[in-house]
Amino acid sequence: MRDANALEISAGAIATAHYDAAIAHLLRFQPAVSERASAMTQAEPTAPMGYVLQAYLGLLSSEWPDALAAGEQVRELRVNAPMRNAREQGHLDAIEIWLKGDWLSAARTLAGLSATYPDDTLALFVGHQLDFFTGAARSLCERVGGALMAFDAAHPHYSFLTGMHAFGLEESGQYREAEALGRAAIERHPDDVWALHAVAHVCEMTGQTEAGLALYAQGGEAWLENNFLSVHNAWHRALFLLEREDYAGVLAGYDRHLNHAESPGIALELLDASALLWRLRLDGIDTGERWAPLAEAWARKDPRPWYAFNDVHAVLAFIGAGRLADARSVVARLEAYAATPTADETNAMMTARVGLPVARGLLAHGEQRYADVVAALWPVRESLALFGGSHAQRDAIQRTLIDALQRAGQHEAARDLLNQRLADRPDSRWAQARVSQLGGGH
Repeated sequence: MRDANALEISAGAIATAHYDAAIAHLLRFQPAVSERASAMTQAEPTAPMGYVLQAYLGLLSSEWPDALAAGEQVRELRVNAPMRNAREQGHLDAIEIWLKGDWLSAARTLAGLSATYPDDTLALFVGHQLDFFTGAARSLCERVGGALMAFDAAHPHYSFLTGMHAFGLEESGQYREAEALGRAAIERHPDDVWALHAVAHVCEMTGQTEAGLALYAQGGEAWLENNFLSVHNAWHRALFLLEREDYAGVLAGYDRHLNHAESPGIALELLDASALLWRLRLDGIDTGERWAPLAEAWARKDPRPWYAFNDVHAVLAFIGAGRLADARSVVARLEAYAATPTADETNAMMTARVGLPVARGLLAHGEQRYADVVAALWPVRESLALFGGSHAQRDAIQRTLIDALQRAGQHEAARDLLNQRLADRPDSRWAQARVSQLGGGH
């Protein structure tokens, strides 16, 4: 059989139909992707791509227990689906490398797969997410951009890939091109929540607060429905409200979308909630009792270091909740981990070079040791991308550094960083207010 991209697949007609439907759901970040992947293996246990899909979904959660579940899918694949073509074997190779902790080599393996099969949408999607997890801005831009020529513009996947490319362009600082491409993708597929998020990033990085809010207002609240990205997009909307100094609106959005009694406690959602409350904390905004349940959700997580970006946000939550002993425990655990890294663990590199210094700096902020915050964060302020996330997400760390500089009396350094922000976002109320606190002009 051949899939929707005319690529050979080791499966019968029913399993292939499930696979094609799963990819369509994956591009929209819809939960049904998991159901379709499972249905594929149930319909045909010898079809390898059903196991591949389920393994990728586990790894994309960025959590160690889900990586263990992905490993189980690999074991089932090897037992049940011994017949695989070269492309399917390439996916299995990438998964097994990722499971060993070598995220960067997994990304390179998928890049090689895309070079041979540029119209393999799954390889492009997962590779794009790995580039995001590892902060690889150049690959975010080039991986999908280089493969687009293999797709006809009428192909049902084409627009979703341009939405992905828009995000890569934004992270590379090509804002005008990113916004145009992202808006065109949304126009073609209003349910393209990744393209929506790409345009939101452009608005955030260029200070287009009202345009960002208008982006989320268009079409009602469809972007909140039936997709894994709803919390992250709600976080982006909250950032625009924060810039507008609509704190009541920020907290209302937090309670409704980011973290509440029915929240599943997914790390990728918890980190958005932690980063938002932290920004409010830096600005002296009372967030009530919201930190406590957030910190408790982090406390229930498996403590094994697997993704430094998550660990740093756990530290934020523990500090915000006043659980300094727990924050210190995370830092101590990261110190022990970074001291004995293995050669193939990307996360060990992320932790040693960025995650650990950031965690130490955040802990120092919680302990009101502001000169120590500066000592920890200043050397890594231009290399934060090494531990993943986006420019917008990592801005919580930049704000922490600016706040610490002010509190430590290092006003000229604070002014320099604020003026750099104002060069990109001249209408930023946050930066303007911080400059006013320092006294004098820009």
